[in-house]
Amino acid sequence: MEATLDSMQPNKYMVLFTVCVGTILSGYVSSAINIALPNIMQAFGFTMDSVVWVSLSYMLPYGSMLPVMGKLGDQFGRKKMYIAGVSTFTIATLLVGLAWSSTTIIAFRVMQGIGAGLLFPNAMAIVSDAFPASERGQALGMWGALAASGSALGPTIGGYIIEHLDWRLLFYSIIPIAIVGLVLSVYVLKESKVSSDSPKIDYLGAMLIIVSLGSLLVALNQGSKEGWTSFYITSILTISILAMTFFIYIENTIEFPLVDLGLFKNATFTVSNIVGFLSFMALYGGMFLLPFYLRNVLGYTAIKAGVSLLPMVGSMVLLAPVGGKLADAVGSKIPASAGMAIITVSLYSFHYLDERTAYINIAWRLVLMGVGLALTMSPLSNGVMSTLPKDKIGVGAGVFNLFKNIGGSVGVAIIGTLLNSRQEFHNQIYANSITASSDTAMGVLSTLKAGFIHSGMSANEAYTAALMTMKGMVASQASVTAFQDVFLITAMLCAAGIIPALLIKGGGSVKVEEKSQKTLLSHLPTEEV
Repeated sequence: MEATLDSMQPNKYMVLFTVCVGTILSGYVSSAINIALPNIMQAFGFTMDSVVWVSLSYMLPYGSMLPVMGKLGDQFGRKKMYIAGVSTFTIATLLVGLAWSSTTIIAFRVMQGIGAGLLFPNAMAIVSDAFPASERGQALGMWGALAASGSALGPTIGGYIIEHLDWRLLFYSIIPIAIVGLVLSVYVLKESKVSSDSPKIDYLGAMLIIVSLGSLLVALNQGSKEGWTSFYITSILTISILAMTFFIYIENTIEFPLVDLGLFKNATFTVSNIVGFLSFMALYGGMFLLPFYLRNVLGYTAIKAGVSLLPMVGSMVLLAPVGGKLADAVGSKIPASAGMAIITVSLYSFHYLDERTAYINIAWRLVLMGVGLALTMSPLSNGVMSTLPKDKIGVGAGVFNLFKNIGGSVGVAIIGTLLNSRQEFHNQIYANSITASSDTAMGVLSTLKAGFIHSGMSANEAYTAALMTMKGMVASQASVTAFQDVFLITAMLCAAGIIPALLIKGGGSVKVEEKSQKTLLSHLPTEEV
């Protein structure tokens, strides 16, 4: 038996390389699309509150189906499910590039999310199976780092493609590497053993939570536009509440629930999920805003905007081990609450950005956010792990990642709507100030008119041009003020997570034999930034 295991050792690194190809591609596309959103918005006529669905249509199926997809691998074979995930993701990515309308790009993004949901949990399980317990933590760390590198490559390579070529090529560009990844998957990976007595999969619970969350996100996104008391919004909210009520009932009654609700009797588990939800709500809300701010307000090119986001990713990846070590040494409460406070300060500082902000003043804010995330994520994982029995670690990890992804989805839905409504609000306020009774407005108008007359325009043409220029200045200032408002609101959402973070229990000094469980939990897939 030992000889057989030894003969398989050289192959384990090839297994790791193979699954990393798929996860890097997924991270690359998922992060690059944030930079492409302004282009997609223009190409398909999205508004600010509707373009969020390009992100949500991926995040919702991905996040809510993670618990099911991992179980599918246990029941039908991890290799099959991984290959199905990479194939689905690749085909969907190609179709996103070929999309011809707002409806089709959203539909294909849903397909992408399903593919990523199949890919990630089964990739992690394949790596765990390939390495012995003594090397599993290191292997999963390498897998997680390479997955993060895909997220770092997206804004840089993707930004170059968007700026110098065409945004659609961003999606076509992965096809050659995806084909290599699929060929390697077929020939390198070994199929996992399928147990005949695998737990049944809670398909009904999965369907109900998708319906509930999807309806809630639509209501949050469209509520201010349609009216919170309108028949449309109240109907959608009713569907969401009913679906969630049935979901809770079913999860409490069936033998193999999608979400073990009994875990929430553990106070630390509950508050860790609350903090995870709030931190990802703030993170994804903030990361949705930043590309639009950099490109639309500061006028950055796509590649410059992409590269500008790297300080956050770099500081988060480099300092993530520090957060884990602190959690081991002093427990989760101190680093998690400190991390949430740092993220709050970072988001609050974005409230002071305007159209003249130098990049250095953006970079240090991004580094600060990365430090906060590094101090928060691993300790939260440790908080979940340290107070659960070993036989509940995997289930608890699935719920924890589900809550984080839901938080991210809710954050994007709310932030997109808030930005649109605040921009309309400020635009109206500033426009109302341009009246004949306003000496300031008339002074600016006269100066602009004089400038246009000096350039050769007639008096009527100069007046029209001056008025249009003033309207553009009003729209620009309204946009800047709206961004400032929403960054402030995002900071307040994050601040709400500091108090529950202080309630996390569980000391440091994690036992050696529990390390692999903790590492497994900390590298469970979450939607890329």
